[in-house]
Amino acid sequence: MANEFFEKLFKRKSQVESGGQVWESAPAKSTADASNLQGLDFSAPTLQAWLKELEATPEDDKLAEALAEEFAERRQRKRPPSHVLAGNSEGDAKILSALTEELAALQKTLEEERNELGSQREELQKREAEIQERQKALEEERSAQQARAKARQDYPQPKWLENLEGTINIGVVGNSGVGKSLLINKIRRVRPQAHGWAPVGVKETTREPTMYQFLSQPNVRLWDLPGAGTEAIPSSTYIQDMGLRYFDKVLILTAHRFTSMEVELRKELEQHKVPYFLVRTKIDIDIWNNQQDNNCKAATTMKQIRRDLNVNHGVEKVFLISARDPDGYDMPALVQELFPGLKRGLDPEAPEFNPGEKSGWEDGWSMPVMYSPTLSAMQGRWRDAYGAYYNLSNNQVHVTLSNGQRALVQLTERGSTVSWCDRWYVNEELAKSTRLKGELRWAPSLPTDPELVWWWCD
Repeated sequence: MANEFFEKLFKRKSQVESGGQVWESAPAKSTADASNLQGLDFSAPTLQAWLKELEATPEDDKLAEALAEEFAERRQRKRPPSHVLAGNSEGDAKILSALTEELAALQKTLEEERNELGSQREELQKREAEIQERQKALEEERSAQQARAKARQDYPQPKWLENLEGTINIGVVGNSGVGKSLLINKIRRVRPQAHGWAPVGVKETTREPTMYQFLSQPNVRLWDLPGAGTEAIPSSTYIQDMGLRYFDKVLILTAHRFTSMEVELRKELEQHKVPYFLVRTKIDIDIWNNQQDNNCKAATTMKQIRRDLNVNHGVEKVFLISARDPDGYDMPALVQELFPGLKRGLDPEAPEFNPGEKSGWEDGWSMPVMYSPTLSAMQGRWRDAYGAYYNLSNNQVHVTLSNGQRALVQLTERGSTVSWCDRWYVNEELAKSTRLKGELRWAPSLPTDPELVWWWCD
């Protein structure tokens, strides 16, 4: 309960600070200024153009390869997974027609042979057994097609969910505030405000099912689905309304405990054999709170949460993640479970790990650039009190002023300290609570300079 209160209080604080105005009869003289923006070259491209120019990271490349591999396997199967309620196609009708014609031909042959063979009963019995097997196959195919038609009638395919055979669809389910949109952005490795960025807000931003494609593989789609249990979307018909039986996989998100609705949803997905993953978001907040209140380490907090979910909710496997830290906690394991091609790429017996195989070992390659925990904690979009926005990607910052001017700034990294224009700095200690508090505080190198404060936007 305390965690939920803390989250709502922080979100409300962000709203007030971003849109509020303060009126004072005798305002105190402010020490803050915009000196950190002086001397910048305001000839940078737009944010969208700059983000488009940024090179893909090695992690992006691996994910693109895994998605391409999984989609290629889908195309070879020529059908969605077995749990998906595929309609009876023209090919199914041909199968039924062929079985019927084949059975009629066998029956005709049997009748002719019966007249010819007379007393050769053993051969006749063999023919009759063959016909019975074919007749059984015909009845099974007819029953399967009727069952599919009935299931599609009870669980109609949503009009907005098209082209099942040519796409991979993953549903993301959860109530307001659990972080669905941010998770969708992080799984797809989309930089803040870049093309395809899912809107992230303090209010419920998902009113209708919204599709987000992987930029490297548009046929693989994540769907941001509105939460259940409201007047517009009742829990009792949620699977039918959202068409969850037509998804390849489903992510069920919660920021606290799994509610009765989520437990029922899990049972129904199991009944229909739809693969699903239970995800507990915002684990970083729980870890920070438990560390402050009880001096517990991260591993202890995660163990306590897993035990609680197992004992009180029957959850045997749950992924504990923070969407703000795509490389921490259980996020890498979740992505690998979603896209098995990533796990196969880590197999030591795979060709790319065997120099003796022809697998690209002759090609040039380089180690990915590694950044300090300080710089890693600062990644994302921030704003200051003057309405300027700072989009941090790796060690570059795209600055957009309120009047539309734009600049690029290269951060300097020395050990665990990151500096801005060699006048302000953030060290690892200052960065520890950056994401939890939603503030990035730059300490001045000179006593005459004021402290810089940026606020988290996404």
